[in-house]
Amino acid sequence: MDLGNQAVSRRTLLRGASILGMGAGLTGLLAACGVAAEKDDASGGTTRSGGTLTLAIDGTSAINDPAFYTTLGDWMVVDCVCRGLTFISFETNEPVADLAESWTISDDQLTYTFKLRQGVTFHDGTTFTSADVLATLNRQFDANDKTLPKGASQTLKAIGDNMTSFTAPDANTVVMVLKKPDRTLLGRLSDIGGRIISKAALTKYGADIGKNLVGTGPFKFVSATSGQNVTLAAFDGFYKGKPPIDRLVLQQVTDPSTIVSSLLSGDVSATQFTPYSALEQLKGDKSVTVYDTPKSFDAFMMMDVRRIPELNVRKAINLAIDRQALITQAFFGAAVLPDGYTIPPNQDAYDATLADISKTDIAEAKRLITEAGATGRTVRLMAASDSWHPKAAQLIAQNLTDIGLKVETDSVDPATYFNRLLTPDDKFHDLMIWERNGYYPDADDMIGSLAKPSGVYGDFISGFTTLDGAAAYSDMLFEAKNIADATARKARYSEIAREWADKYMTLSMLVCASNPVVSGAKVTNMNWKALGNHRCFMETASV
Repeated sequence: MDLGNQAVSRRTLLRGASILGMGAGLTGLLAACGVAAEKDDASGGTTRSGGTLTLAIDGTSAINDPAFYTTLGDWMVVDCVCRGLTFISFETNEPVADLAESWTISDDQLTYTFKLRQGVTFHDGTTFTSADVLATLNRQFDANDKTLPKGASQTLKAIGDNMTSFTAPDANTVVMVLKKPDRTLLGRLSDIGGRIISKAALTKYGADIGKNLVGTGPFKFVSATSGQNVTLAAFDGFYKGKPPIDRLVLQQVTDPSTIVSSLLSGDVSATQFTPYSALEQLKGDKSVTVYDTPKSFDAFMMMDVRRIPELNVRKAINLAIDRQALITQAFFGAAVLPDGYTIPPNQDAYDATLADISKTDIAEAKRLITEAGATGRTVRLMAASDSWHPKAAQLIAQNLTDIGLKVETDSVDPATYFNRLLTPDDKFHDLMIWERNGYYPDADDMIGSLAKPSGVYGDFISGFTTLDGAAAYSDMLFEAKNIADATARKARYSEIAREWADKYMTLSMLVCASNPVVSGAKVTNMNWKALGNHRCFMETASV
């Protein structure tokens, strides 16, 4: 495991109104801490076993369901409690076997036959079989599944839409037959939505499974309190062996100063929600390790074409952005220019020849605004009130003022922000600052989602689906993700990106940034690269 040191589809989409910020009072946090025992290893060194590892998270609704998104922290719990058919470590981007021990793919790329790992046990004592796979994934594919909670987010629904049949010939085999080839299937199954749940637990708890999650993962559910924390215990029966730590606590800590002080005091073992402004301070303190977290998420501004219908005005807005100022003042250096447009530099399809799409050219921006007769026009900009978003909104508002626009801004409570993004009638729906993290590290999960004319981005947020020619992008993106040759695949994604930006410009890339992972200096063997993508694989970590 690569353990380098030295330094959000996604931060929170929905944060329930009940989720409360945690201030300076640390009573709950201190109660979560534990001490590990030391033992000599075979090489004469010292390793640590037992104890509690505490992760600071963005929030918890105490609902942990792979088919229902609430907070990043809640889905981190799903990662710890459940496993999928496939697994991506983020130390590499390749899917490997997990609950599926092996698979075969037919010559026509339509039939996937998965042989399941035998001898795997759920936390409720039941044996893992094909029935659990069918029960779990069908609730991702079928909007009418009775175990789905209201407002379910079926992240794998597109797989179901492309499926002719999904069957289990026997207890140790499942077969998926697709309508069209999908070379991203194995990677997609590693996503949160592909985490397998005990069928017995689904039958028992139904739509309340998120409060009673049962998986085969390295940690089992103990307790959860909305707005406070989730406590998990090491699972003795994990098929890869019991984790070194005894307990994993995911603690809601939303106050930036509390995150920093808790890391320094050891009350928090690790987090990827480190305030950007504190990174230099933390790098100079030997009590913590600041990891060189990959610049893996897209920070961008969506433009609603129903509000800003002129292409040249949207292009002018894109040209006005001072991205270097954003890197320095909003991200404190923990970001890079978006030279690959929507593909971050840690992904295979990254193409730096697209850098000109995100260039800054104030003179050209002013010319386009004047030519469009938009000088003095009022545009409205909204952003969430947490993390880097407020400073970015302030800088962008000044950038747009400098090219002749008038700007009204709205700083929005994160608890309500996503719902406002989905409301085209919202007063401030002209320009919207947001971000996308790759839960599955592939171009299909970045531009494949952002340029898709249907769904959250292409429909509700930008209105891209209303423009002539937009519908063709669904087929173009599907074709691109299924190109077998990596070089040709990258080239096709680059062609799509350039055409999409030139013809439509509904998305202005701001930067590619990191979710900066910091841990206590005594935390070892933690998969920090996954944590920097909001994936939580703590089965090898020690404190």
